[in-house]
Amino acid sequence: MIDRRWSGPLALGLAAVGLIALLATLAAWYNESRGWAYDFRAYYMAAQRLIETGSPYQAQTLAGPFRPGPFGLYLYAPILAGLFVPLTWLGEQGAVLVWLVLRVGALAATCALMPIPRHLRFAVFGVAALSAPVLVDLDLGNVSLLATLVAVLIWRWLDRPAAGICLAVVLIVRPAMALIAGWWLLRGQWRPVVWAAVGGAAIVLASLPFIGIERWFEFLTVLRNVSDVTGVQRNGDLGSSVLTLGGPAWLAQLALFAGYAVAISAVLLSPRRDRELSYVVTVMATLVLSPLMWDHYLTNLLVPTAFLMARGRPWGLALPLLAWLPLVMLPLVALAGLLLPFLAPARGGPINRVTVATGGPGLRDVTAGAGS
Repeated sequence: MIDRRWSGPLALGLAAVGLIALLATLAAWYNESRGWAYDFRAYYMAAQRLIETGSPYQAQTLAGPFRPGPFGLYLYAPILAGLFVPLTWLGEQGAVLVWLVLRVGALAATCALMPIPRHLRFAVFGVAALSAPVLVDLDLGNVSLLATLVAVLIWRWLDRPAAGICLAVVLIVRPAMALIAGWWLLRGQWRPVVWAAVGGAAIVLASLPFIGIERWFEFLTVLRNVSDVTGVQRNGDLGSSVLTLGGPAWLAQLALFAGYAVAISAVLLSPRRDRELSYVVTVMATLVLSPLMWDHYLTNLLVPTAFLMARGRPWGLALPLLAWLPLVMLPLVALAGLLLPFLAPARGGPINRVTVATGGPGLRDVTAGAGS
């Protein structure tokens, strides 16, 4: 264990190294990397289509089954394209820069808002800035860092109404995170689920004057048409990794469903410990259960990393760095993020501290225990 007197300075040093490396990498990649703004352009062009035709979606995604991956495909809820419309006023290069700055800010906010001690937040930021998922996400202009930021906000507010509203927001870009609503229901927590439903309805209603109800039905059509994702290039699920290694199709399907079984079992067993641990497991399960897992989705590894560090497991800091392993290994990294939290001691963490009435005139502070 590191002496407590040195933990703060070491964390600040790691954060400084990470920030320098992050800025140097982005400067080297700016308009030079092969993947620079690859995903951003899909959002940007969707906003342009929304302005010109009234729909952000391409004809091929609406016409029938298609495989994801080709340049420019827009697979998100229509509201995201609507939010990108103001960026089109800046021109593409200006929009790319603004989008980059916003997501670097989202990374800083993600670490700053984690419900863990301050020095550990600096350490997590340092390792995040050195990790492949974060750098790739910033390179591509993807929304994974924003999804991870919302996952941290849900962690802070966990069973409160605000967490439900946050879930409604993140479902715009990560439908698989609806698993969190199932986790709440598993634990008998109806209130955040109701607020998630209310928040989702509010988002749809607020968007109607700008994009209309037809676009939401088109979004459902696009989701239904996504097909045959196992084996898609750079898909990081277990089945795709088996195919990449030359395994037969039946073994790929077996591996895929085995991963699903592990993820579901982990979520079902995790409430036996404590709700903070259970939430972290559920966040990672949303990746393992997703049939499509790009490498930058592993920005969610920052959540179990922070959790393990806060529970006295400093080796958790290595989790995001494991994502530098070859693509075929990334499903195992995701499974590590799913299962390693079980090695942490079960106890109430910062997010579990709530204030309840004692039945008298005062209030007392209690910590939710295992199984809450």
